[in-house]
Formats: sequence, C-alpha cells, structure tokens
Amino acid sequence: MAAFLLLGSAALLTPTAPVCPVLRRAHRFPPVILAENEQQEHGEAEPEDKKEGIDLSATREDFEAGVDFGKSLRSRFVSPVIDDPGLPYADALVVISGTLTLSILILSGILPVGRPGWLTPLPGMEGWRGVPYILPALAHGSGMALCWLLGALAARAFESEAYSAGLGEAISRTWRAGAFAIGTLLFSTQLSVFISMTSAGLDPYLGSSYEGDVRLAGIADEVILDCLVQAVSLTGFRIFRWWDARGSRR
Repeated sequence: MAAFLLLGSAALLTPTAPVCPVLRRAHRFPPVILAENEQQEHGEAEPEDKKEGIDLSATREDFEAGVDFGKSLRSRFVSPVIDDPGLPYADALVVISGTLTLSILILSGILPVGRPGWLTPLPGMEGWRGVPYILPALAHGSGMALCWLLGALAARAFESEAYSAGLGEAISRTWRAGAFAIGTLLFSTQLSVFISMTSAGLDPYLGSSYEGDVRLAGIADEVILDCLVQAVSLTGFRIFRWWDARGSRR
C-alpha cells in the first residue's frame, strides 16, 4: 500500500508536457449549383438580354443614316437655306437694338441693376454724356447678334417654314435657335472670363477668393439679363414676322 502511495505521489510531481487544445477545421461543403429547372422553381429566371441575345452592332443602314444626319447638320452652316434674304439683317438689328435699349435703361436709372462690365465709357470721353457708351454697347450687341445668327442657322430659322407654317412652329424654331445661341454665348463668356481672370492672377472658379467670387457673380447676372432681353425681343419680332407673312398671304 505504501508503495502505491509513493508511486502515485511521484507521478503527480513529475512534470508533463503542456496540453494544447486541438482546433479542427470545419468541413466546408462545395457550393450547390442549381440546375436550370431548379432555378425556375425558385424564381431565378435568366436575364432577358441573355435569352433574346440583343444585338448592339450597328448595321449598314444605321451607319449611313448617321452620316446623312451629320451632312445635314453641316449643310445648315455651309450652305444654309435663307428664303428671306433680309431676315438675318433684321434679326441682327433687333438684337443690337435690344442691347442699346438695355444700356439706356441702365444708364438712366430706370432699370435698378448694376452697370455691366461691357458698359464702360471710352477713355477720354467721360464728359460727353451718353456718347462714350455707344461704341461699347454696339460692340456687345454685335457679339450677341453673332451668337443668334449661329443659333438661327442651326435651327433653320431662316427658312420659310420658320415664319409662315404656323405660330407654334415660329416660336419653336425661335426658341431652339435661342437655346443654341445661349450655348454659344456661355462658351464664349467662359473663355473670355478664363483669359481675363487668369491674366489678373485670379482663379476662374467660385470659392477661390472673394474678389473672384464677386466678379463671377456679376458676370453671371449680366449673362442672365442679356438672355432675358434678347429672348423677349426676338420672340416678339418673330411673332410679328409670322403675323406679317400671314397677312401677306391673304
């Protein structure tokens, strides 16, 4: 009995290796791929584009139609149809007259807005009342007229259908031409602002500096005012042109 006690105590006092838990990797089952009939049972139908096989390749007819459309756009500027030869000159005079009228309203104080940047007097002629402002206003109006003429060519606003087909067609072509003209005006204004502000050491975008923000806000107001004045002037004149063409047919 004593021998067994001695052997048991010796076994307890003998150092043994540490016992570490054994981690077994969980068994992963391979992904189950549903068959086509099982997908249909679960409501997982195949996409329609894969079933029908949509063909996105252009045909010969589509290519030729695109080429013809591009040629028609180019012909509007290269060889435009102008049924009334005096209409482009009349439109240009309306645009310039609108700019001069706006200048008079601003200088006389009737229109309570700030003086635009293009309405600056010629140097050395400050005491000549409104004379120093005539040439700057004419120059600005000529630029606006150029934008309108490009828009009118793009919208085919010089064809007879633009003023003799109907009032809706006349207004539609006028506004389409105005949309193109506004795009041209915005592009030219952005280019001019970029050149002028960069040469002055200012970043041509909002948030760069207080001075730059003030200049950009003023230019935006000028563009909006120009667009409103010309839209009213040209729409009114084109309605009158439609009315005149309608009266001449009677």
